[in-house]
Amino acid sequence: MKQIALILTAVVLGLGFGYATGGLAFSSAVCLVAGIFLVTPSLFKFNLSDVAIIKDNLPSVFKNLWINYLLLTAVALGIGYLSNDIGIAAALFLLALLPGGGMVMMWIKTSGANVKLGFVIFMLNLALLLPVMLVFGQFENFAGGWFPAPDLGGIEGIATDGGVKPIAPFMILVVIPFILSRIALKFFPGVITFTGKHQQLISKATMFGIVLYLFSLNTAQLLFQVEIMDLLKAVIATVAFYAVVTAVAIFATDLTPNGKSVFWHIATRYITLALILAIFSVDTFGATFILPIMIAYFIQIGGAGFLAKREHKGVEGQPA
Repeated sequence: MKQIALILTAVVLGLGFGYATGGLAFSSAVCLVAGIFLVTPSLFKFNLSDVAIIKDNLPSVFKNLWINYLLLTAVALGIGYLSNDIGIAAALFLLALLPGGGMVMMWIKTSGANVKLGFVIFMLNLALLLPVMLVFGQFENFAGGWFPAPDLGGIEGIATDGGVKPIAPFMILVVIPFILSRIALKFFPGVITFTGKHQQLISKATMFGIVLYLFSLNTAQLLFQVEIMDLLKAVIATVAFYAVVTAVAIFATDLTPNGKSVFWHIATRYITLALILAIFSVDTFGATFILPIMIAYFIQIGGAGFLAKREHKGVEGQPA
C-alpha cells in the first residue's frame, strides 16, 4: 500500500506542478533513465540459461502469449471501436500490447508465485517490445479508416522530440540494459551487491521520479483541456478494458505458483512504459490518446492491492 500511495502522490504532484507552470517539455532521456534504473537491476539475476525453463512450462508461456497478444488486443480494439475515438482506441491497444510492468515482479513475489517463471515471462514480454512497436506503428494505417479524424487542436505547443522509430525503445529498454547488466556482473560486483541491498528503494525512487516527471509534462495538461464527455468516455472505456482484463486473468489461471505467475502478467499493464511511448504519438492520435493511460494508473495501482489478496490465498504451505 505504501508503493500505491507513493505513485499516486507523484501523479497528483506532477499534475499540480504542470497545472501551475504550464508543464515541462518532454525529453526522450527519460527512456534511458527507465532502462538503467528500472530494467537493468532486474537483469542482474537473469542468466541466458534460465530461458531453458520455457520448455518445461510451455502451457504457461503459451497462455501468456495468446491471451495478451491476441485476446486482449482484440478486446482493446473492440472497446476502442465502440468509443468511436481513435485516441482512446490507440491507447487501449498500446496498453494491451504491454503486459506486466515495473511492479509485476513485486506482486509475483508477494503472492507466492513461481518467481523464476514469472521473471522469464517478464523477460519474454520485454524482448517482444520491438515487434510490439512495429505493430503499434501501423495502428493508424489499419484502424484510421474506422474512426473520425482526431482533434489535434488541443495539443498546440506540445513538444515530443519528434517521432520515434520502433528500434529506439527496444535498444534503450532492452539491449542497453542487458549490456550494462553483463558489464556490471563481470567488472563491478560492488554495484550488484549495492543494488541487491537497495533494489526496492532504487525502484521506488525511480518510479516516483519518472511518474512525477511524466505527469509534470505539458502533455499531461491535456487532462484539463479535453471535453468532459471525452474524459467520461475515456474513463468508461478504460474501466471496461480493465474489467475484461481482470476477468480473463481470474478465469484463465488458477492459484498454483505457475498460475499466479501468469495471472499477474495478464492482470497488469506496463503503464509507465506505455505513458513514455505515448508521449511520442500524442500529436498523431489527439488529446484523448493520453487519457486512458493516465486513468490506468489509478485503476491498476488501486486494483492490484485487492487482487493481491486473492492471489495470496494458498501461499502458506506452498513449496518454495
